[in-house]
Amino acid sequence: MSQLTTRHFTQTLFTRAAGIPESAKAAARTLVADVLGVAVAGAATPEGRITLSVMSGMGGPGTSAVPLDGRQFDPATSALITGTMAYSIGLTDTHSQSITHPGPSVVPTALAIGELTGASDDEILRAIVLGVETVVRVGAVVNPSHRARGYHPTATCNPFGSALTASYLLGHTTDQALSALGIVGSMAGGLYEFRHEGSMLMALHGGWPAHSGIKAAMLAGGGFTGPSTVLEGTEGFFRAFADDIRPEHLAVAAEGEPWGIEELALRPYNACRYAHSGIDALALIKTEHGPIAADDVKTLAVWTHRTAVEQECEPTSLVGARLSTAFTIAFTFIHGPRQDAITEDELSDDQVQSLLARTRIREDPRLTALFPKEWACRVEIELNDGRIFEAEVTVPKGEPGNPLSEAEKVDKFVRLTGARLGRAAAADLATRLLTGAGEPPLNKVVAGLAACTTIE
Repeated sequence: MSQLTTRHFTQTLFTRAAGIPESAKAAARTLVADVLGVAVAGAATPEGRITLSVMSGMGGPGTSAVPLDGRQFDPATSALITGTMAYSIGLTDTHSQSITHPGPSVVPTALAIGELTGASDDEILRAIVLGVETVVRVGAVVNPSHRARGYHPTATCNPFGSALTASYLLGHTTDQALSALGIVGSMAGGLYEFRHEGSMLMALHGGWPAHSGIKAAMLAGGGFTGPSTVLEGTEGFFRAFADDIRPEHLAVAAEGEPWGIEELALRPYNACRYAHSGIDALALIKTEHGPIAADDVKTLAVWTHRTAVEQECEPTSLVGARLSTAFTIAFTFIHGPRQDAITEDELSDDQVQSLLARTRIREDPRLTALFPKEWACRVEIELNDGRIFEAEVTVPKGEPGNPLSEAEKVDKFVRLTGARLGRAAAADLATRLLTGAGEPPLNKVVAGLAACTTIE
């Protein structure tokens, strides 16, 4: 049987689920902590608030909680709300090769279904590993061609991971899981057009795939069938959504090789991941040469890969600013890197706008050749006196090759949740999530966050 079919891929994942190594499950714990920390902060965003308000009047009653709200919903509605909260702030995980952010969809799916079924921590962690593997393998097949056509890979590839995650936790057979993937293939979609106006839609691209995946899995569990060739078929996802496909990337990691979840990066800064190498390069320049006054800068050039250059848009909205490498680097030069989101007032900061007018984003074909495996940037600062300072970063902070420390993971969680949970309680919860020590079990962790409204 070919290894490049939806059926073989699904069978392989289910067969290997029992042998998932501890390293992959530890990475899944880290992803849970990361996603939940961002979701708690995202509950206060307009996207998070509106989604909760609207869906609370539409979703059915159920067993699944959402952060910072005492109501319970059906699992699909819960996952939609939590996933949207988690993706409303630019701080979620990234998988370079597939150009996806699996966590905001896969984790809420696993926690919502885990709450429904009473799944153990081990079962939930295995489901997350399988779901992320699905997202990143599907994404690696179609990207970067898929992204170049205007699709948002997180919105289009995450539904497959969520469907697989839900099917596994619902105890489905391989054939039922295969149907779930076939069904969700017709729910997969998501356009990058939101970036031009800075609309709220980007946040929904984290939550909607979780909703779709759960609905597809439940339909499959009830006997509804979907095409077993949804990925590789002549009219399947790969050929319909990309001009240049690389089917070899569908193969699940071989024994001894890292699972996709072990390839995820965690974001230390609130910015598009494309800009993170530039932020780190800027820090290297300032470390080597000392403080540089913005008025002394003649030009600030960021050399990067073509996709980042093509994505560049006018930072006239908060979403646009987050997706603009030029704005991010100019802002970081003036104020330093940020973990919390910038404000409307900061968007029009005079110092930032002045430097932004002298900031240029340029393609370096050499860096384009590295993409999407590596998202590199070279920053070049030319001063008014003729001096030129430059630095290049290929592996930004947060990648598996340059990871956040355990202390940095806890600190990120505390920064995001401390105002609602209390800093001491947030640090304690982060440690328990990361290590698995003590209560609550993962199938109750969102319920535990539901009533947390302490302001410190």
